[in-house]
Formats: sequence, C-alpha cells, structure tokens
Amino acid sequence: MRNIHEPLDRLARVHDGELTDQVSAAGAQALLASIVSGPGATTTAVTAPSPWRLRIPRLAVGALAAGALVAGVILGPGVLGDESATSYANSAIAIELDGDQYVARIKDPFADHAKYTEAFHAVGLDIDLRLVPASPTGVGKFLSIMGKSSGAGPARSTSGGSFPTLEFTPEGCPPDQAGCELTMRVPADYTGSLSLSLGRRAEPGEEYKNPDWATAPGEMFGGVRLQDGRPVDAMLAEARGRDLTVEFSRIRPDAETGALSFEPLPADQVRGDWTVWHAWQVKAGVIRLLVTPERLPENPFEKGARLPS
Repeated sequence: MRNIHEPLDRLARVHDGELTDQVSAAGAQALLASIVSGPGATTTAVTAPSPWRLRIPRLAVGALAAGALVAGVILGPGVLGDESATSYANSAIAIELDGDQYVARIKDPFADHAKYTEAFHAVGLDIDLRLVPASPTGVGKFLSIMGKSSGAGPARSTSGGSFPTLEFTPEGCPPDQAGCELTMRVPADYTGSLSLSLGRRAEPGEEYKNPDWATAPGEMFGGVRLQDGRPVDAMLAEARGRDLTVEFSRIRPDAETGALSFEPLPADQVRGDWTVWHAWQVKAGVIRLLVTPERLPENPFEKGARLPS
C-alpha cells in the first residue's frame, strides 16, 4: 500500500507522521498560491491539486510558510472560509461528491469513529458515524439511527430521497468478507444531524452491539420461539445442539413501575424448571438466557422490554 505521508515528506524541514488528512477546496488552493508567491518563497514545480490530495513534488519555503501550508491542508474548511470541501480523505474514510450525493467509502472499519465524523464535517454534513462489532447478520446494517432537524420541520434532503443508503462493492459480496467494500450514499443537500451505529465484523472475543437479535433468522438462536417462555432445561439442550456456551441473567420486574433489571447469575444457581423468556447473543458462540424462578403473567419482552443501555 502506498504511504499516504509520502507527499508531505518532501516538504523542507517538515516531517510529521501525524499529518494524514487531505482536503480539496478552492480555499486550500488559494492558500497554497498565496504561500508560494509570498516573500522569501521559491518553487520549481507545483502541480494542480487532485480531488484527493495536494501533490507537491518540490517546494522550498521558510519554516513559517511551510507550517502554514501544512495546517491549511489538514484543517481545510472552517479555517479557509465557509466553503466546504467537495472531497475529503483520511486513513479511515474517503468521501467525494457524485452528482447530488456524497459517496463515503469506508477504508478502515476498525478506525476511531472521530475520523469518520471529521470527514463528514469537512464536506458540510453533520454526521456522527460509529462502526461497532455485530453478529454476522448485523454486519453492514444500521443498528441504530438517531437524527434531529437543524430547524423547523424534519431533517431531510430537499430532493426527498431516502437517507442514508448502503451498498457493497463488488455488488452482492458478503459484507463480512475480506475485499468487500462498504460505501454510504448521502444526499448532498441533507440538513440536520445524524448519529449512526453501523455493524462491522466482530474481532475474536468482541461482544456484539446487537444482542437482541439472537433469535432472528441466521443468528445463533435463530428459529427459537420464546414468546410464551420455555423451561431452562429445554433451552440448555437447544444450546448444546448448537454448540453454544450459555450464560444466565435473572429478570427482576419492579412491582410498582414494571421496569426490568437484570442480575447475572452463575449457572449452578439456576434450576432446570425456571423459565426462559428471552435470549441475548453475547459474542461468537456465547448466548445469554434471561430467566425467572417463577412464570410471569406474560412475557415482558413481548411488551417492548429491551436491553438496558
């Protein structure tokens, strides 16, 4: 893979491994022009900036001018004026304008989420994107979407298109397969702010952020029906047949409010005739059964009870 720091390594007296971001906007070009034409600055060759980076083959400037140039490349919009970039790239994500949409190509699904947010802000979108470990069927899907309007009315694009959308390249490739690239399309005129949680492949031992999907088709307890509750012994047999390790939590309903709390229990404190009301997937190969010693009048999870945040 090409070293993304290589263009900056050629700057006189500046070698900073932290300077990884590139921005393309008219303001950045203006700053570059003002530096290389200022007093004490000389240049032998400066190529036009590409959409993804400024190429500076040979540039000799004073230390102060070089520092100003580097700062301009990194900071881009917000420092250079009100104009947002039409493209932006860092080590985690690359975003470019494609017609009336921004296309965000995720390069590193394990990066710090701040790198994604930085890129969206650079092109004028208030989006906080977090890629979190998910079970196999949750990879490449939004696990949560929270948004708010920046003014009157709902946050949306003026074109009324759906927002946001995901796609994989090559088309149809399994999202958790190496070489399968995830992209997100966002209307360029979208207003408001969004917080998005997007499932990525879990590394060995990582806990899933979509535990409530355990009984969904394709998940580790897929097809198991717990609407009416089932005995612990029956569910242990089901788990053994699927080669799963079982953990337990006891459900404790609040008599006054009906709110639920969950108390982890060692397996040797759980009896076989207790009732299982729900199952959460913890991580690959591990299932958590939610139980009560007695039968409840109804399954609390059928009334919308969820995993506490």
